[in-house]
Amino acid sequence: MSGILFAAGSICLLYFLILVLKHVDFCVIWLFGAAVLYIWGGYLRYRSLHPDGFSVPVWMSVILGVVLAVGILSFSVTEGKIIHGMTSEPEEELDYLIVLGAQVKKTVPSKALGLRLQKACEYLKEHSQTKAVLSGGQGSGEEIAEAECMYRYLTEHGIPEERLLKEECSTTTRENLMYSARVLADSRQEVTTETVLGSKIGLVSNNFHIYRALLLAEKFGYRKVYGVPAASDWKLQIHYMVREYFAVLKAKIRGDI
Repeated sequence: MSGILFAAGSICLLYFLILVLKHVDFCVIWLFGAAVLYIWGGYLRYRSLHPDGFSVPVWMSVILGVVLAVGILSFSVTEGKIIHGMTSEPEEELDYLIVLGAQVKKTVPSKALGLRLQKACEYLKEHSQTKAVLSGGQGSGEEIAEAECMYRYLTEHGIPEERLLKEECSTTTRENLMYSARVLADSRQEVTTETVLGSKIGLVSNNFHIYRALLLAEKFGYRKVYGVPAASDWKLQIHYMVREYFAVLKAKIRGDI
């Protein structure tokens, strides 16, 4: 058993190093996982070599076992819902798309944003009556707002500018949804934000992010909201899905979902 734990810990450590070299955020969870597995494996190896040596008290073993079981159950249930969101099919003839922002490298879409834009472009070409809100402000290392980057991409790929609205203030998914609703209401001066929230709206994001995005939208008051999942970088898919579990947990603790 200790050998299996050491091997698993080594895999986590190697994955952590790969993610660090790629400058991927939140990769420290893999370092933490490696440490836990090494400590656990080391303890089991010690116990096998020294049966009469130090042992963890029974009460502590019970507590750790319960915490581990609850954690595994929570993780499994949440990941199941994330996977369900990844496989959802977008509603036909949506009134609007909201394309959620992602990193821009100077003026060029990152791979994550590029995949979202490909999906949005595909949907908009197939559904000529649907309009889109391009949602994302300007962050560190970005020379233009994410919304402006998306606008340039979509117009260059044949989407008429009159079908596109820009929301350039948001920095989080929650703000994407809040500010996009206001932009839609402002674009239709005869309606209120509350009316807009009843429209058929699709959220375009990378597949692992759809579940949380829909929960945030429903919490804010969107009543007819659907996922429009784009692909994600397959080499980082496992990391993104694990990271998303913690993002969902954080959002629930904060009361955002």
